[in-house]
Order: sequence, then C-alpha cells, then structure tokens
Amino acid sequence: MNRTEVSLDIGTVPSPIREYLVNAKIYDSSCSEDARTLLVEGEVRAYLKISKRGSLGREEKMTSFLSRYHVAPKAIAYESDVENDFLLTEAVSGEDGTARIHIDHPKKLAAAFGENLRMLHSLSTEGCPFQNRTAEMLNETSHGKDDMFEDLRKAAVDDVVIHGDYCLPNMIMDDFTFKAFIDLGNGGIGDRHYDIYWGLWTLGFNFKTSAYNDIFLDAYGRNDIDTDRLKLFTHFVEATD
Repeated sequence: MNRTEVSLDIGTVPSPIREYLVNAKIYDSSCSEDARTLLVEGEVRAYLKISKRGSLGREEKMTSFLSRYHVAPKAIAYESDVENDFLLTEAVSGEDGTARIHIDHPKKLAAAFGENLRMLHSLSTEGCPFQNRTAEMLNETSHGKDDMFEDLRKAAVDDVVIHGDYCLPNMIMDDFTFKAFIDLGNGGIGDRHYDIYWGLWTLGFNFKTSAYNDIFLDAYGRNDIDTDRLKLFTHFVEATD
C-alpha cells in the first residue's frame, strides 16, 4: 500500500479524535475516491477514515461487532461534523492481500483467502447489527428489475456473517498469518455466495487468470458451496455493478 506523508489541520477534526493526532506523523494511504484514509503514527498507531456525513456508520458498527471476535480492528472513535464522518480504528500489523509478500505466492494466497473467508462465515451471527443484508442489497439495486432477481430472492439464505466486499485489499495478514478484515461497511448477515463471488472476482482481477479459483474454493470447502446460488449471485452482481 502506497503511503505519502501529509500535513493535516487537526482543527478540522472533531475534538474526541483530535487528541490522537497531536504530534503524530500522518500518511495518506487512500485507495478510494469515496473516502480519505490516513495512517496516524503517534502515541497510538491508527487509521483515520474521512468520508461524507452518514457514510461510515455501518462500517463502525460492523467493525465493532467483528472486533469482539478478534477478526477486525478496534474502533477507537466515531464522530461526525456537518459535512463528514470520521472513523478512527487501530492499525493492525501486517499488509493487505495485494502486498508483494503475499501476491508473489498466488497458490498460498488463494488458499489463505479461502480459509479466512470460511473462518468469517463460521462466526456466530448473534448480535450482528445488520440482519438481512441480502434483502437490503436487492432492495438497493433491483429497482425496476424485480422480475430479474426473483429467483435470487427465493434462493438466498441469510445465515452467515458476510464481509460484503471480500477483496484482497480488505484482508490483512502478516506473512500469511491472518490479522484482520477491514472496510466492513457492506457487511451483515447474508448469503455466503455473495462473498464467494467477490473472492473469485478479486483473484481473477489481481492475477488475470482463473487458475487459482479451485484452490480458493477447495480451501473454503466445496461442500458448503451451492453452484446454482453462486450463479445467481454472479448474475446479480454483473447486472447491477
């Protein structure tokens, strides 16, 4: 992940977060046009995400929920002003799945990627703040396409905690030792095949081949993969993305 040292007027940040920025070195590590992500290296090493008001509340809730299972960073503070949301989370050690130390070993990475997704999907759903994630996604994206997605509405099973954006940059490892999932704002209780689709997509995107798909699926566990439901989610994403 590229990081560039930047200056930040901490007076523009809500006061509960400002104390963590005093005398800290700050680096821009943003990878999205929708949010600015800053690495804060001071008394506490943390990431500060800044995005438009109302956009980071879900991420804070899902991060706090999954941090109880030690699979997500601790959410240190969440604040808003008239324009923006500010989410400060602890910085876990390690690098994301696209780091050279990981991506130079595609077979090992594909296996770890599948194993870690299976681990996420094996967590208890009790207390998850978003109970019907598949239905939410369908309602958000299927306006005018209800007939097209009726089969998915009937087939989907919301029974696991899903990441909602299961891509290699959103998994942190330390030399293949799992550390955390990040960017959890699209998560909740949903159908596992949504994450599985994105897992296959990101492997294809990063390696420009489907050669590692079987390793990923075997590591996840094929007995729990319904090929028909996976096809329905593939159709859903490709029709709405």
